[in-house]
Amino acid sequence: MQKLGLFLFIVSFLPWLAVLFVVPFLPLDLTQKTTLSVVLAVVAEVCFWISVVLLGKEVVTKYRRYLNPRYLWKKIRSFNRR
Repeated sequence: MQKLGLFLFIVSFLPWLAVLFVVPFLPLDLTQKTTLSVVLAVVAEVCFWISVVLLGKEVVTKYRRYLNPRYLWKKIRSFNRR
């Protein structure tokens, strides 16, 4: 169950990337793009919350901290100072 939870947690970020980088460039009209974006956002949230249920709040909080842009920026800056 933990592997399924981790898989869903990772998969929950993919629809958001599609909304940002794929949907705007598709040859669809505005209503279709909006509908597709909403559907992808709902799928992403459903995957995320199912992974929270499977993994537990502590594990998800830990992984979200690692994916936080501030945390990543601090790691990059400390790496460059070495």
